Amino acid sequence: MNVSNVKQKRVRLKQFLKILSEDPSLMNQERQEDSRSLAELLMVTGYTPRNEPVDMAELVSLLLKKVGHEACSEDMMEHVMNGGTVDEFMNISK
Repeated sequence: MNVSNVKQKRVRLKQFLKILSEDPSLMNQERQEDSRSLAELLMVTGYTPRNEPVDMAELVSLLLKKVGHEACSEDMMEHVMNGGTVDEFMNISK
């Protein structure tokens, strides 16, 4: 992957994370009680990184599959980047 692609991916990721931070569907305080630790999420999905950083995109894709979605993290990112919310994505991608 060339330097330009890496920079573009970083910019896109920053945009995605900014949009996520403003997503009203993620600001529901009641849901935060159900949140799990990273270790629990790794265990639930069976994802076991070996001496490497956790690939969060892969983890999200595995979690989506675990709850019955056929979409992957890239699909979710695309939906959010196009103005959708995480809640909408979770409801339409089943």
